[in-house]
Amino acid sequence: MRKVNFITQSMLILFTFLVVSCTDQQPKFPMGNDENFDATVTTPSFNYGSGPKILIDGGHNNFFVQFNFFEPLQQLLIADGYVVKVSKTKFSLDILENYKILIVATPMATNFMDSVQRYEGAFDSGELKALKTWVQNGGSLLVFSEHFPFDLAVQPLLKVFEIDTSIGQVIDRHNFEYNPGQIIFESASIEANHPIIDGKRSVKKLASYGGSALTGENYTNILKLSDKAENLEREWRGAIMGPIGSGNSQGLVGSYGRGKIAAFGDSNGFFAMQIETDHEHKLTVGMNDPSYDWKNFVLNTFDWLASD
Repeated sequence: MRKVNFITQSMLILFTFLVVSCTDQQPKFPMGNDENFDATVTTPSFNYGSGPKILIDGGHNNFFVQFNFFEPLQQLLIADGYVVKVSKTKFSLDILENYKILIVATPMATNFMDSVQRYEGAFDSGELKALKTWVQNGGSLLVFSEHFPFDLAVQPLLKVFEIDTSIGQVIDRHNFEYNPGQIIFESASIEANHPIIDGKRSVKKLASYGGSALTGENYTNILKLSDKAENLEREWRGAIMGPIGSGNSQGLVGSYGRGKIAAFGDSNGFFAMQIETDHEHKLTVGMNDPSYDWKNFVLNTFDWLASD
């Protein structure tokens, strides 16, 4: 039973965006937020409402913001003492200077509901200049590359910080359980000496579900892909892209100027989703999955991003 569930789970996540209804009405997705997710934090890093300010980017057609998949993460961060706001505007230094941490996930060049899609960068040059200056001055950026088309949309932003992303969909034929589409990180594939792993909360095992592969020579590789990792083509609403490029990581972290960068190839672990299957069974993916330490990993990540 466990084997079947893992295979089904991996394939559902790989193809989840292909089975939505793209009408003018609100689309129906096979995944949704887990209403039973426990967002409590036993030992919060900050008193309620006294922690650093976090800005979630919602000004670039961000898929997960548009359809409210950020809610479990927001609840967790608020429980840990952070002040969280969602932005609906482009980046500017005037806005960014009011926040310690910025989260960028699932941006798109065009709105998901648009009948005609453009597959290109989602940020203009002025925004990227402001973002670079903000990080150099001490801001902390958490960014996810994900699979096509999100990888193309965020690629110019990553390049500003000397990180490359593959385009398409990555699998790992060495670090997996039952299906290469579900990438397992434990033991040798985790950088145990970094504070995100060796923080005040235990992190022993994680799983991603595709996304992209990253490279960045100036960063610490905390989620290591094996030499059996492959980049595959990825379909999105009839468009096919990749495989373009490759990488050795799904988690790069490090300093940039006086600021910090945490870049991940897959974002599922930072959310708490349930996915419907053909057997009327809901699978858990992310912080709500007790098989992995994602909730601890997420809290440790923000501890590190918030620190000086």
